[in-house]
Amino acid sequence: MTPEQTDWLSLVHQTNDLVAQDRHGYPKVQRDLTGLLLSSQSARARTSRVRSQDEQAAATRLLAMQGFDAGRLNQDVAMLELQPTLEDVFHADTTSVEDYLQQIQDMTILTAIQEAQQDTIMSFERYMSDCMNRDWANDKAGLFSSVAPFTGLSAGGSALGGLSFGSVARGDTGAFAGGAKLGPQEQAYVAVVKQLTAAAAAAAAGGGAAQPDPITAFGAACEQYEDKSPDTLMSNCWKLLGDILSIAQGKGATPAQGTGYVEMLLQGGRNHLQSGFAAHMRSVVSRHRSTAQRGADPDPLRDVQAYLAVKFRDKGLLDITAPGGVDTTWAQCGFASIVQAYLAVKFRDKGLLDITAPGGVDTTWAQHGLKFRDKGLLDITAPGGVDTTWAQVYYGLRSGMHDVALRAAERALDFSQRGAAGGGSVKQLLQAWLGNAAGFRSSHGARMVQECERLLQSYNQKQGQLKQDYQLLVYALMAGDSRSVDTLFKLSPGLFPTMEDYIWVKLSLVNTAPAAAGAGSSLGGGSSSWGGSMSPSSGGGLGQGAPAYTLAALQAELNRWGPKYYSKDGAEPLLFLTVLLLSLQFKRGLAFLLKSDMAKAYRLDGIHLALALHFTGVLACNTDDPAAGAPLDLSLPDAVASFGRRYVASDSSTALQYYMLAAELAGGGVKEQGKLFRELLVQSKDYGTLLGGGGALGSGGAIQQFVPDPKQRANLFESVAYDCQINQQPDEARELFMAAQKPRAALRIINQQLSAAIHASKGAVTESVAVLLSRGQAAVEAIAAAPDPTSRRDAEAFQQLQLIRQMVELAGQGQWDKVLQASSQLSFIPTEKARIEVCKLEVRQLDDSVRERMSDVLQILAAAISQAKSSPDSRMLSMLRERVACLKVFVLDLDPSITPQVYERINACVREFS
Repeated sequence: MTPEQTDWLSLVHQTNDLVAQDRHGYPKVQRDLTGLLLSSQSARARTSRVRSQDEQAAATRLLAMQGFDAGRLNQDVAMLELQPTLEDVFHADTTSVEDYLQQIQDMTILTAIQEAQQDTIMSFERYMSDCMNRDWANDKAGLFSSVAPFTGLSAGGSALGGLSFGSVARGDTGAFAGGAKLGPQEQAYVAVVKQLTAAAAAAAAGGGAAQPDPITAFGAACEQYEDKSPDTLMSNCWKLLGDILSIAQGKGATPAQGTGYVEMLLQGGRNHLQSGFAAHMRSVVSRHRSTAQRGADPDPLRDVQAYLAVKFRDKGLLDITAPGGVDTTWAQCGFASIVQAYLAVKFRDKGLLDITAPGGVDTTWAQHGLKFRDKGLLDITAPGGVDTTWAQVYYGLRSGMHDVALRAAERALDFSQRGAAGGGSVKQLLQAWLGNAAGFRSSHGARMVQECERLLQSYNQKQGQLKQDYQLLVYALMAGDSRSVDTLFKLSPGLFPTMEDYIWVKLSLVNTAPAAAGAGSSLGGGSSSWGGSMSPSSGGGLGQGAPAYTLAALQAELNRWGPKYYSKDGAEPLLFLTVLLLSLQFKRGLAFLLKSDMAKAYRLDGIHLALALHFTGVLACNTDDPAAGAPLDLSLPDAVASFGRRYVASDSSTALQYYMLAAELAGGGVKEQGKLFRELLVQSKDYGTLLGGGGALGSGGAIQQFVPDPKQRANLFESVAYDCQINQQPDEARELFMAAQKPRAALRIINQQLSAAIHASKGAVTESVAVLLSRGQAAVEAIAAAPDPTSRRDAEAFQQLQLIRQMVELAGQGQWDKVLQASSQLSFIPTEKARIEVCKLEVRQLDDSVRERMSDVLQILAAAISQAKSSPDSRMLSMLRERVACLKVFVLDLDPSITPQVYERINACVREFS
């Protein structure tokens, strides 16, 4: 037996002894497959638990002795696939089918909740990622704005925020200046802006035709090219704004009139809602001809009655639609005096009558029904017919037909007024309120509030609400009692079916300013329609009217719900804009159009709406409630300037239109104009269009329209030019100084630029060098009439730089003899020893732009002398030797800017001639 076999046999015995130990509870190794597997598993489990490498190796050897590969066995176990059953997933703790299904349902619900949570988390992560990207874009834009030479933004640069108008669209139809493509509506808007600015400039100059109405002009431009989608149209908003301003514009009122101007705007908004409702009534009647039974009667009262016949057709028999009732409307108007005389005789035994003495027996209904009592059932006496009189009064007011409302008020009775001193009627009250609402409320508001409280106390929801609803509503309107309207809205929510109805009522309640005491106090024949017999109500006592319902209160009430409520969850954003305009929240409306994600499609309209409000002066009115604040931070000057940046590359004159309007919105003045004008110059480089052909006098140009006075324009140019110098913008500063008739300042800049350009271009006449030479020559000609020494020195410096440029160009071409000829024209370069000290003194007085090129001149001159030393002319060689000797003495202690290379080059040239 070999030693290896002996070791293996010993190992097998040791393994058997190990497995056989009782303290481990392992059975002896069996030679069949099952026993071997059990023993190997026990051995491997023990080695894994004890972490003994020796025992693990022994177990592996044991498996190898039996013909098994331990690694292969591990791989097979790892690849073993378990097939779970339904019970493994849904553990059934009971044998009941119902409980088992309930467990499955619970597990399904939990799984759905987990999936929903995962979706929520993923959505939140996407949202946060978008926010981070947006914030990064804003921060990046702010960073670029801060490091750029000029951006036009105010300090902080955050006012524009996410406001972005993009670049000029290239896919739309319609050519525009500069080759860019604009949509037809945008072209129309821009044309209106130019028309308005031109008219304003003409008016400022004291001539020209009257300025066109901005609202009408922009509205026509919008309507002509507007996409006729089923949603609310922007052209309707322009019409609304025109109606709001129509009364004030018709009277020539301005925001300086304060509350009077605001009242005109409110009345304009009410008129818009009234005309819209009148059109709505006619539309309803035309769609329900059989129910309305309008007929051909031209009386506008019939319009209201026909509308009510349709609106309240489910209320049962109405007084205006009683079957078989003969129409007595016109008869009621014509037989009044005859009937009253007849009644005075017929009822002479009844005592004092209302038609013969104040406070007498009421014969109103007898007057209406007696004459035609033999005609059968009358519309005014139909038994059981629902009384629509107060509804007719209200809808007459709602549609703006005040005459109709007053006629209907003749038949409106309030039995609480019987016996009132003065014999006043509802018609008289209504007529006084329509004439002067503020004065009426100051004199009779307390009595009207008492009537509102009385009606609310007697309000019965079980009975027909038509009469009591509209009677209370009309009284609340006259009293200006917003509390009663709010209570009525809770009691009868269907009274205001549309937002327009609700806003009209609220606008009618607004009290802009208290009226003078006693204004509108007389009704009818000069006596009050309210008797002194009425007792104070529980709502505050006699003499106390309703709390004034202010415009700020209305705005706060409307803003409480937010834009999604009014815009149908963002589907129709212009509905919210309509609400804001009707409540005179103009700046808040602009912020919504220009900043809200709901109104992204209306950025173009928002900018021009802001300009229209600026031209009409409405923005100076400040009708927005300061306590409410704007929905989004917005700076109108920055918004308009941002829109103007779209045209910088394509049409600088159009960009200037918006830039100057932005300056006006920011307060105007040279500072605001100069800031934006400098930005446009830097970005467009279109000096000719903006400054007037780049002429020396700066006459003409697009800027002349906004700054027509030559002196003011020169001051603007000079101020902007200094700013350009400070911000390292020499091209703009140069042209501005030229336009401001400051040629010497411009020539200084030209000399510095030309000096640097000579060194950079090696004297070549590039496009920029050619411009500098041309502008420098123009500046020299402009200052020729100024004989002061400083101006002459600047002009001489320009001439010297021209010679230096010529020398550098000739040296590059190898024309050394011409270089020597050009150098002899430089008076500060000595040609003989007697002029060395004089030339040194002249160098110290040279302009900095020329002194900076001294090293180039000396090096080129030394190179020319070296190239000319091969001349056979002895006289020429003597002259060259003398010039080199002069240069060697000349450069000693000449200027700190002379480099060591120049000294070495001149010394080398001297050695060549030694």
